[in-house]
Amino acid sequence: MYVYIEYVLLENVIINFIILYVTKMLTRTRTSRIRLFIASLLGSLYIFHLFFPNAKFMGRFIIKIAISVLMIIIAFYPERFNLFLKQISAFYLISFIFAGTTMGLYYILNNNLTFINISFKTSKELIRFLIIGIGLSTALIKYIFKYHRTKMNKENFLTRVTISLNNKKVNIIALIDTGNSLKEPISQKPVIIAEYNAVESILPDRLKKLYLENKEFDLNTIGKVMEEIRDEVKLRLIPYKSIGNENGILIGFKPDSINVHYNDEVKKVKDDIIVAIYNNKLVYDQQYNGLLHPEILG
Repeated sequence: MYVYIEYVLLENVIINFIILYVTKMLTRTRTSRIRLFIASLLGSLYIFHLFFPNAKFMGRFIIKIAISVLMIIIAFYPERFNLFLKQISAFYLISFIFAGTTMGLYYILNNNLTFINISFKTSKELIRFLIIGIGLSTALIKYIFKYHRTKMNKENFLTRVTISLNNKKVNIIALIDTGNSLKEPISQKPVIIAEYNAVESILPDRLKKLYLENKEFDLNTIGKVMEEIRDEVKLRLIPYKSIGNENGILIGFKPDSINVHYNDEVKKVKDDIIVAIYNNKLVYDQQYNGLLHPEILG
């Protein structure tokens, strides 16, 4: 059996380049293709130690790690240590996903029952599986990181809000909603939207009864309740529009105080902010139960 070194080198350069390029995309690192190519070439030259019996020491764990570190430094030249850790972690993660996907494809598409007998008959078969495996791995990595980034971005916009009314307090987790333009129509003050279940414990009994009887849209009943409990809490009617609901109404109340816990600080809201009660779920995964108007944070 003949092994053409130039083919082995070319294959490894291509694979290393793809891995480094995907690492660049995932870590959002700016670099040039020349640097990626040089790092890929360096990593590929390492394979030549297999052809020299006296170079077995090159297969040691510490040498492999050193080659990986050198590739990352050449490819990205990280200025901070935490950035370097991020890049090398992504590099190994992508490498493992590529290798695992390729082996998994071979296992599924062949009659082998275990991974022990995995061996490619020709270089063309190896290249074919590598191309398919890398394609599937790239799609998988893109999906995983897109989901992770979306979730992290959402978590960065979550904050805890403490609402006080008549010597009672509740804490809600609110999403800082940049698309929330809801304001109280008379004062034009921004409105916090909170799920009914999240603020139920501080509401007057007469107001709770209104929601339990599903009469929060009955203007006559709302008017009577506003009159009955005006000494306990000041209620407001807040019109809103949403998809499928052009003339919606929310009942709001003016709390005694509101504290927003954001960026390790507590912001005491002094303006007359209205809390609108939403008798449904804002999100089904229960990640948050309120919407915070961005103007409240300035």
